[in-house]
Amino acid sequence: MTSLPRSVRPLLPLLLLLVVALAYWPGLSGGFIFDDHNNIQINPRIQIDSLDLASLSRAARAYEPGAYGRPLSTLSFALDHYFHGKHPYGYKLTSLAVHLFNTLLVFLLAARLLALPRAGGPWTPWAALAIATAWASHPLQVSTVLYIVQRMEMLAATFVLLALLAYLQGRLRQMRGERGGLWLAASGLLAGMGLLAKESAILFPAFALMLEFTLLGFEARSERLARGLRWAYAGATLAAAVLFFGYVVPRFAPAESFAGRDFTVGERLLTQLRILPMHLGQMLLPLPDSLPFYYDNYPKSTGWLSPWTTLGGGLLLASLAALAWFLRRRAPIVTFGIGWFFAAHALTSGPLNLEMAFEHRNYLALFGIVVAAADVIRRLPTRDGPALKVFAVVVVVAMFGVLTTIRSATWGHPLLLATDLVARNPQSPRASNDLATTYVDMSDGSVDSPFLHLGMQEFERGSRLPGASPLPEQGLILMAAVSGYPTDPAWWDRLIDKVRTQPIGPQQAMAVNGLLSQHKQGIKLDARRLAEAYQALLDRQPWPGHVYAYFADFVLADLQDEAWAERLYLQAVSRDPTDSAFANLVLSNLIVEGHGRQAEAVMRRMRELGLTDAAPPTPSDAR
Repeated sequence: MTSLPRSVRPLLPLLLLLVVALAYWPGLSGGFIFDDHNNIQINPRIQIDSLDLASLSRAARAYEPGAYGRPLSTLSFALDHYFHGKHPYGYKLTSLAVHLFNTLLVFLLAARLLALPRAGGPWTPWAALAIATAWASHPLQVSTVLYIVQRMEMLAATFVLLALLAYLQGRLRQMRGERGGLWLAASGLLAGMGLLAKESAILFPAFALMLEFTLLGFEARSERLARGLRWAYAGATLAAAVLFFGYVVPRFAPAESFAGRDFTVGERLLTQLRILPMHLGQMLLPLPDSLPFYYDNYPKSTGWLSPWTTLGGGLLLASLAALAWFLRRRAPIVTFGIGWFFAAHALTSGPLNLEMAFEHRNYLALFGIVVAAADVIRRLPTRDGPALKVFAVVVVVAMFGVLTTIRSATWGHPLLLATDLVARNPQSPRASNDLATTYVDMSDGSVDSPFLHLGMQEFERGSRLPGASPLPEQGLILMAAVSGYPTDPAWWDRLIDKVRTQPIGPQQAMAVNGLLSQHKQGIKLDARRLAEAYQALLDRQPWPGHVYAYFADFVLADLQDEAWAERLYLQAVSRDPTDSAFANLVLSNLIVEGHGRQAEAVMRRMRELGLTDAAPPTPSDAR
């Protein structure tokens, strides 16, 4: 910022943060949505009431019960609950704060990158500010910042950006002939901390490689060190390729690895050839109708010409990669930006068993496209000086801010968001389910409320959409039970049929488990139909032992079918023949509750499995 007064320079980042905060502020009043419910709203592990070690340890295990999956993210949710309770406002405010901090990091990283000798300078002192503003206030980022659970993605990005800044500092010192090893070690440590927020932080080496390949050139004052860098990256790239083709591909190539999806690994990879160009279009022209948030009805590609845009997308991506290679010396910033985009999608666009598309996967990817676009704009020739380009950039960035503010305001009202998502993607079962649930929540369970009937109509419509899960039927059944509205037997029929015929994924399990959970909490449902639905779920695939035991408790208490319950308890203790603690817990609960027949059967099975040497329960124990 050499052309600006020294006293003004520190105010620019503050102005940047203020502009970005104002764009997202209308969205802070919104509610929980989609995965927020299971991960945050009803997750007891993050609902802490004190900051003692036991509570924090439990919160650190909130993402994967019993293990430490993404502990930094779940701890941040737990702290939000401690300070703000269950209201989503506090969670969204924290997420905005994380985004603002990341905005500052992007500004610093852009300024460092544009100052590098290979960046093709001189750049205007405002370039880094424009890049950071465009990245932070882009409408595509709204669904990451205001979708609370995606703080995981933002926190991982925080540590990746910090790691890249440390890496750049260490490498610049090495290029000047100074020691930079501590900075490089710090970058590795920061990237490792990012893995505690989300696995996407593993992409840090790919970003560093793009940086070396384009702007740093593996250079160092010491030729020995430079040669060591080249060999280190070559070895790491080879190791990554061996790991990918030797472990990742064999693990996910078999059809059973995608048993819970309605697509195969090949179909997923082909579909990404259309999804990545779609994301590029969203970045370059973020019109509201191009940002539906839900992509659960995105049509899969079944061949290179099914649809033909699969081949077209593949050719576009190949051309983009070829262009990046061609420009690696003429315009290294453009090559860096394109390479960054591909690196950011390397994990989620590969053969992993993930959903087809989500907007939050572009949180860091957007930076590469913005940087590349900035260099293209800088190189455009103008007859009358740079004033026209500056005006155009200001207009584009301002339009980003306006569109982001509008989208944030939509996210700030649950009903407005739900109706907007259905309007943009009426064939999305998830959008339909959100709208129906919002209507029912607004009815307060009153059978006379017009919102209850609107909710019923939307559940009915959504239940018949192609690919719709059993969740709409679950909503209809619970709505009727709570409001006293008559339950249509066809709802149970459709729910059970979907459980029996659809691939078993999270939504199918959630629909059935949710019904049983609500029944046990006092919402009375048809026990026989509920049991039929749960048994249909169990018949589809093996489940952990506690699932069988949970259902067995219901069969014994509500249906009083001792033979059926006994079979389920035996399945429960047989699921893991080495888990004696769980088997003994099942046994002790049966003894305490006086279920002697089932206790004796479980004891016999435990002895067959070698899980216990305990004596069978006495009649007095089992009364």
